Amino acid sequence: MVTNKSVVPIMSMVRTFEHMYGVVFLMERENGQFIYRYISSEAKELASLDENFVGKTLKDVYPDYISAHLGNLYDQAWRTRNPVVVQDKLNMKLVEEIAKLVIIPVIQEKGELRYFISYTERIISPQESIVDIVTGLPSYQVFVHKLKEKLQRIQNPVVVCYIKLGQASNQGPYPKEFDQSIVISELAKRILHALPEQDVELARVIGDELIWVCPVQQDTIAWLKEVQQTISTPFYVNDCEVTMETSIGVTTPEIGVHSEGHVINEAYHAMLQAKQEKGNSIKVFDLNRQTEMMKAKPSIERELKNAIKNNEFVVYFQPIINTCTGTIHYEALLRWFSSKLGPVPPDAFIIAAEESGFIQEIDAWVIEKVCEHMSKQKEEAIRVSINLSTKTFESKELEKMLLTTCMNFHIDPSLIELELTEHTLLEDEQVLIEKLRSLRRSGFKVAIDDFGMRHASFNYLRLLPVDKIKIDKAFVQNLQCGTKEFHIITSILTLAKKLGVKVTAEGVETKEQALMLLRASCDELQGYLFGKPVPNEVMGKVAKQAKEQWNLLKTEN
Repeated sequence: MVTNKSVVPIMSMVRTFEHMYGVVFLMERENGQFIYRYISSEAKELASLDENFVGKTLKDVYPDYISAHLGNLYDQAWRTRNPVVVQDKLNMKLVEEIAKLVIIPVIQEKGELRYFISYTERIISPQESIVDIVTGLPSYQVFVHKLKEKLQRIQNPVVVCYIKLGQASNQGPYPKEFDQSIVISELAKRILHALPEQDVELARVIGDELIWVCPVQQDTIAWLKEVQQTISTPFYVNDCEVTMETSIGVTTPEIGVHSEGHVINEAYHAMLQAKQEKGNSIKVFDLNRQTEMMKAKPSIERELKNAIKNNEFVVYFQPIINTCTGTIHYEALLRWFSSKLGPVPPDAFIIAAEESGFIQEIDAWVIEKVCEHMSKQKEEAIRVSINLSTKTFESKELEKMLLTTCMNFHIDPSLIELELTEHTLLEDEQVLIEKLRSLRRSGFKVAIDDFGMRHASFNYLRLLPVDKIKIDKAFVQNLQCGTKEFHIITSILTLAKKLGVKVTAEGVETKEQALMLLRASCDELQGYLFGKPVPNEVMGKVAKQAKEQWNLLKTEN
């Protein structure tokens, strides 16, 4: 809603653009910041912004690297006093989608420029194209297909690089008749010659942005700096000397773990972060850094509300191996890739979901997706552990919801294990005990996760009707013979065995840790040594890996 009277005369223009394009913003430049003064109703779907963000700046809304990217475009419109038209991948959910962003400076009486009208069109790039007409390279659609094949089949690690070309900062503006396509074509050739000779895919995404995938190099950053030097060598177009700089975003995906869309967007968001630095710059996608950037922004809570509707959540599965039999079951772990924020780490979005009250809807979605996947297993039935939040566990409808979902997908409740962290457990002891007993009577298994991290851990083990405890990875990571962690773990195992409760050790990453736990008669092991969380499409591959690792350990034990 517009409250500033000086904006009112401009609103007729805004309404016209809104009628034509739907996604429209009115921005005001004030003290060097760009502030939302009007947000159209259709912007909620594309950018997840509504009138509650009127009065907020770009920096208030987005992580720094995204607000800087958008701010540079508005700054360009302000400096040149001309419209800015760009094609962009920001906010696009599908790999084949492109956003056409137009920013129009509104020049008022006496030449005053404070306001900008921007609108966005969503474009689907043509599916039938095979070759990019500007560079002669295979089209972006062909690249996406090839990347998908590499992520599914290849065993050797690959690196994906998203590159943004830009005019060198120390070079004056090019003439209006300057042909940018010649520059892009020349630089594409340079990049192609600088890349390894075999097993490389290079394509132009949009405008002056290119992407490639190739085998991981011995020193990727040093190699990329050499590529940048090659690109930065001046050349002439129409008697005009051209010098280019590049921002490169890098990601090294785990084979068989992420989709091609996820990997491309990791590299894209890393490129946006690289753009924040002047000159030639390189940024490697860092999930931990992403966590810190996301925690401080209201954008997470805003995007969460649309994540299920936009099909942005994915359930991953991590193997848990029985040390006696070698049988495998899985823990379901939620992953979120936001088309607007990039990959959002669980540490960031789970907290936001709990604080916003949205966690129950997410938990219900996870339970349904897990049961749906279990129902599609053609071989023997699999068992899956599902984490429950405090809010979900407190719900009086929990058991009914679980049983209904199992019935809808014909899942035996005994194949579902419910994991509760210690802070999830209810304060009322009797209510807690009865709730757990009721869930177990219905057939569900119950486990306490992160066991040992609170002072009441052993008291819970004494009182609560549970099937399993999971030793927190903090104890396993520092596990060595004779250490405090060793004595704590062996004490837990001894007591649990006497009480008839199974024990899973989390965070097992080394063979030495696994052998010590095997010799201490730990019932189950879980950790990167046996397999990382993966999408359901490659569960068979990770199960095979876990079984092979278990066989090796049994041989040495």
